[in-house]
Amino acid sequence: MPTAPRDRWRELSGLLDRAARRGPAGITAEQVRQLCRLYRQVTIDLSHARAAGGDPARIQYLNALAARAHGQVYAAERVRLRPVLGFVTGGFARTLRRNWRPVAAAAAVFLLSTLASGLAVVRDPELAFSLFDERIVEYENLRLEKQEGEYRGNFTFDASDSPLVAAQIVGNNVKVAVLAFALGALGCGLGVLLLVFNGRMLGTLSGLVWNGGYFVGFYSLVMTHGVLELTAICISAGAGFRLGWAVLAPGRRPRADALRAAAGDAFGLLAGAVVMLVVAGVIEAFVTPHFGAAARWSVAGGTGVLFALYVALAGRGGHSRPPSITSR
Repeated sequence: MPTAPRDRWRELSGLLDRAARRGPAGITAEQVRQLCRLYRQVTIDLSHARAAGGDPARIQYLNALAARAHGQVYAAERVRLRPVLGFVTGGFARTLRRNWRPVAAAAAVFLLSTLASGLAVVRDPELAFSLFDERIVEYENLRLEKQEGEYRGNFTFDASDSPLVAAQIVGNNVKVAVLAFALGALGCGLGVLLLVFNGRMLGTLSGLVWNGGYFVGFYSLVMTHGVLELTAICISAGAGFRLGWAVLAPGRRPRADALRAAAGDAFGLLAGAVVMLVVAGVIEAFVTPHFGAAARWSVAGGTGVLFALYVALAGRGGHSRPPSITSR
């Protein structure tokens, strides 16, 4: 037999009271479904009461009951920081350890491209004009000819400009990381080309400053923030390779299943790389231009050691697979 309206209203009110006392986890799945059904019915009852011009007290009661139910049915999920904190303090390190092969492959491509380009320019300086933008090469050569004292490169802005510069640096680096991820996911090949492209640029500049006698000064600037920044770019590309390889070599699983299995770790690596780039951008804007070589090398060494310890030790003894950042 159909439930009488007043019985429905009392049942809905009781479910709402229970949810208010114990939270959404305090009611069963079937009670949640019943709450939704009763909510829809009470809105119909309210509409009929308004159309019939019924008792104002009843309309007010139904309106309040429907409003309470609406607040439960369509309540926005609270932002939970614990999963994010857990990912940063241990989950990212575990994800890196699980996926060291694609990240190592990306780092190897970048480093070999940098080394090859640098050695080529040291051996034949004219090759720099073929490997890099001719205007930039000419500008760097002129700057090296006029250079006196400590090499400063382009890091000559005032400390008052550092906040704006930091925002610009972080934005640009995150774009590069996302591009490396996306290209790596498209079958790996395009991601390799991007790493070669960036390695070629760094290698060409390295060869130029070596020939100009400012190699150590140049890398004291680059590595201050570059330990984190360049590592993050390689992690982003490695994350893309994780997806790209799932497409190229899914094994015995269908490609869609292989992609789903790889996606969690791949996007986790990208998220961690973005956090690294934020830190690197702050260092690049606030430390690199405004401190001497000794301080810069100290920051470079310190960040390198801390990151190595983080990857090696963080998240040990926890879950073998960290919860997603968006887990409920």
